[in-house]
Amino acid sequence: MSAWSAWSAWSAWSERPELPSSTFEVEKGWIDEYGHMNAARYVEVFDREGFKLLEQLGVGLGYTEATRCGIYTVDIHVAYYRELLVGSPVVLRVRALQSDDKRLLCLMELSHATEGYVAATMEQLSVHVNLETRRAAPFPGALAEQLALAVKAHAAHPLPAGCRTLLSLKR
Repeated sequence: MSAWSAWSAWSAWSERPELPSSTFEVEKGWIDEYGHMNAARYVEVFDREGFKLLEQLGVGLGYTEATRCGIYTVDIHVAYYRELLVGSPVVLRVRALQSDDKRLLCLMELSHATEGYVAATMEQLSVHVNLETRRAAPFPGALAEQLALAVKAHAAHPLPAGCRTLLSLKR
């Protein structure tokens, strides 16, 4: 996907401000000795599936392939609330919490799809990087504007009950 098509997709998305989401089931290989989803697998799911959802914000694989820029994770905070068992249907949502010229702070929520409870959340602080120079670089202007719009749109959705965020762009 070209940078332009990612941004065009963003324009359509910004007309409907629901949180980007994906639904799937907890796999047998994610279960630990206690019979529930292993803590490390939550982070893997947030990373792998969350990255796919970031495409909808304009900073996914299509953006990276088109521009040779991307986002590097520099900090995460994971909170576990309730267990998930093999075969549990789950929904992963991502919301943009804050952005600036080089950074993006997102919250990912993993919920049981039929029972509705939030099983875990992961805050992710990322920095925009030019992959040619391997250095932090400002987001292109149009992308920075899109991310700011996403932050505003996502703020209309309340955080999950009991969830509090710990990471911030403020220094």
